[in-house]
Amino acid sequence: MIGVLFADAAVQAGHHVLAAVRRSVSAGQAQAVSRSLLRGMAPDTIVAVDAPDGWSADLIAWLQARPRKLVVFGNLPLALAGYLGYHSTELPPGLEAASRSAAAPVGASAQSAAVVRYGARTQTLGGQSWLRPFERYDFADEWNNLGYGAIRGDGSIWAVRQAGQAPAEAELAAVYVDGERQFSYAALWDAGASSVLWFNRPVGPCDSFEWRLVEQFLSGYRAKTLPCQPVLSELPWGYDAAITSRLDCDEDIESARPLWQAYQRMGVPFSLAVNTQNLSRPDQHPILRELVADREQGAVLSHSATHSPNWGGTYDNAVAEGMQSANLLEAVTGVKVRYAVSPFHQSPPEGLRGLADAGYEGCVGGLIRNDPEFLTARGGALAGLPAGFVAHSQQCMLHGASMLKEGDPLAVFKQAFDLAFDTRTLFGYLDHPFSERYTYGWSDEAARIAAHEQFVAYIRAKASKPLFLHEDAALDFLQFRSLAQVVHAGDAFHVQTPPNADGATPLRLGVEYRGTHTQVEAGKPLQ
Repeated sequence: MIGVLFADAAVQAGHHVLAAVRRSVSAGQAQAVSRSLLRGMAPDTIVAVDAPDGWSADLIAWLQARPRKLVVFGNLPLALAGYLGYHSTELPPGLEAASRSAAAPVGASAQSAAVVRYGARTQTLGGQSWLRPFERYDFADEWNNLGYGAIRGDGSIWAVRQAGQAPAEAELAAVYVDGERQFSYAALWDAGASSVLWFNRPVGPCDSFEWRLVEQFLSGYRAKTLPCQPVLSELPWGYDAAITSRLDCDEDIESARPLWQAYQRMGVPFSLAVNTQNLSRPDQHPILRELVADREQGAVLSHSATHSPNWGGTYDNAVAEGMQSANLLEAVTGVKVRYAVSPFHQSPPEGLRGLADAGYEGCVGGLIRNDPEFLTARGGALAGLPAGFVAHSQQCMLHGASMLKEGDPLAVFKQAFDLAFDTRTLFGYLDHPFSERYTYGWSDEAARIAAHEQFVAYIRAKASKPLFLHEDAALDFLQFRSLAQVVHAGDAFHVQTPPNADGATPLRLGVEYRGTHTQVEAGKPLQ
């Protein structure tokens, strides 16, 4: 088991971290634990969230008792910092301003002056020399097509927690402002017989591809001498990439047909998320019926009843938006709608609770501009929502409005896929059908189709065995994975798949453990 340790003052961050850990190792394999457990029956892997300075002695004694793994997010308690050779300094002035990005100009990206730079030691955990701006945009002040959230400088749970210097041999990443190094952001120590991984943020990298480093630390770091925890792969077994895409039908549905025909030629499944106001026009119905006629190649999702911001702004409105849109779509297609896509990608907690109570099984959304808790490195259950309801973050918008004017127009989108590929992340991207009012920056349909075809060709050239999924199939797999349980019995781990899950998905689970990646087999212990 993994113990997630946090004080009452850090309960918000603690709940987000607990949910993030569970998305990787299963719900039953991570539990919130009390400080007192450190002095008794504590597990051999702990994730400490913004631990108070006064907890240092307990953490040090726990580390020294036998070989163990400690992950620290946010505050590195004072005496523990000294034990690890970390020296505190003052946060630099102006960090809040440096953490913010200007809006992206047309045809270009923008990013904050503050960035996180990863060094060569990151390779120890399977990472690379990544650069993550605190904040970046690819369109106005809304989208970050690379998929991750914002690191703040405002003292919130999404902000850097402190300034200080980790020993050079331990440092994984540092914060730079305008090219000048400021302080450490992440470090990895081998402290006696134990090891410590630290990120300078109360929620850690739970909203970013960097979460891969946490998974690698938990599942395989120093596998011969330290405890390891199985991590359930977000990619279905047998594939080295998984990709899902869709069109969000805000104002028109039938105009998606030319792009759908292009995806049929490419042999790639297609998804439409429908604002059901469009269903008042019967000429918008045929494409939906045709799409769901082949359930393996097409899917229809709700995009709300009225495309209202924040799912209507209240729990009751979200229930109404969800139920009305689902009923209308089922009446047109004859197929029950199980998943939703958030209007404007706004996914507030009350809206998600409303969708769950309206009978939905999951939601797609996520945007760097709002609802940071919805931007998750891994798809699955969210903090405060019931088991069986899953979320998937997708803010990579393949729009003409965010194609680069200089160099390769698709460079950012290719980088987005590369990050997902390198970190074994289920990758999602989207576009919108044209309407009479708006073409989303595309000059014409031919230019849009050409860009989509080039992007799919890039993915197929990059991955040896990519799996293209429509949204229903992708979310079905995420739901199946979220309900699987890692169980420790005797001296071995087993993975129990959900009961009564026959037919839930044809895809198989993979598990990473002690440096190996294997298929989950019922009743077979992990080696």
